[in-house]
Amino acid sequence: MKRTIKFLLCVVFAVALMAGMTSALACTGYYVGKDVSVNGTYITGHTVDITTTVQGYVTVVEASTEPGRTITVGDTEVPLPDVTYQYTATPIVGYEDAANAASNEYGLSITGAVTTYVSDAILEADPRTTDGISEMWVSSYIAATCTTAREALEAYGYLMETYGSSECNTFLITDQNEAWYLESYSGHQWIAVKCPDDCVAVFGNECMLGTVEDYVEGETMYCSEELFTLPEELGVAVYDEDGNMDLYETYCGSDLLSDGSNLRTWYGHVLLAPSTAGDYDTKTRYDLFYEPDELVSVQDILELTRARFEGTEYCPEETDGNARVIGIERQINCAVIETYPDLPAAMCVVTWNCLANAEHSVYLPMSNLITAVADIYANNPDDYVEDFSSYYYRLDIAFTHFKRLGSLAEQDRTMWGDGVRAYWNSVETALIAELPSILEETAALYAEDPEAAAESMTSYYIGLQE
Repeated sequence: MKRTIKFLLCVVFAVALMAGMTSALACTGYYVGKDVSVNGTYITGHTVDITTTVQGYVTVVEASTEPGRTITVGDTEVPLPDVTYQYTATPIVGYEDAANAASNEYGLSITGAVTTYVSDAILEADPRTTDGISEMWVSSYIAATCTTAREALEAYGYLMETYGSSECNTFLITDQNEAWYLESYSGHQWIAVKCPDDCVAVFGNECMLGTVEDYVEGETMYCSEELFTLPEELGVAVYDEDGNMDLYETYCGSDLLSDGSNLRTWYGHVLLAPSTAGDYDTKTRYDLFYEPDELVSVQDILELTRARFEGTEYCPEETDGNARVIGIERQINCAVIETYPDLPAAMCVVTWNCLANAEHSVYLPMSNLITAVADIYANNPDDYVEDFSSYYYRLDIAFTHFKRLGSLAEQDRTMWGDGVRAYWNSVETALIAELPSILEETAALYAEDPEAAAESMTSYYIGLQE
């Protein structure tokens, strides 16, 4: 009887998840330009807020030259080129193509995605498409098929034109030379702008771009052909006093600004550029890109993913409020991606990955050079029951252990949680301190023997996991 009830609960959950996956994936994105980061690296990434029973893992997808392969998207088979590249990924159990944060052997990374919302008028005119682009597969496709950020944007444009999008969301795409911020609005409308090297960004589940007259198409901006003409034809276009289309007001509208998302955006200013924050206001559209008050470290961003609006009236622990904080308990596979401009492309990316709630879990540095992960960090479908198994808690994967620890720590943050968080902070501090020497040694070895360097980095990473 217990197994029957458990099975039925899993059925209900699976149906609900498949029906409402887009709304379930509510996240926070972040970016740090290389000129304002402590290490001189690009830093990108996002937290993933989903449901507490979904589990995450890490993997390495091998390169392939096998022709005729596809990515299955609902009832659609999206063809892959004959040659695809090796990449690291952070999928969800049961959704193996959901790369989430993917970095390939050419130093190209994509984090996706942060779910956003647009107006009904836009969606009626350009509806989302069934089995179109979604964060459950497009990051895998980009990582497997592209070598540069601009090539990734071209591929994204092709996919949008060919298949459309089933979601509205934002992505960050980075290579060793540049980073791009991408917003998709509807079935076929999207835009990407080049991120400034001297700025940072933190954003919740809301579109951020207003007017884009300072960007040059094909140089610092890519977009769909009808991005500006569609709303003009619908009569919903909104312009500023200089006659420039305001993309946010046009595609979204101020009515969609809400505390659930906008507080996260504002708190990014509080943490990284307090001089720009001011008092929070629900209906204020905060800048996407801004200069930080000080250089930003990886540790600053790791802590940002745990933020619960500390020091403000919106902190639940300090004010008994119910604000939707960044460090929410429903996190899974949070990622902070560092891209080093001066390392060999095959080892220039370090993805700091955290399997469960970041507040009481640890981030480990995963190089794009690795070729394998520890067994308990992987997902081995032969080791567990097939029917609805992705929703069982399983002691054979690391996620469950971190999730259990987080669940206990969050019952009493003062008595238990503070100590757990302090311990993981000390671990991360040590890893951040030792990583430069690890990268330097591996780069020297890579110059002589790339395979030996990959083996060495893989051994180091698996050791950390175990």
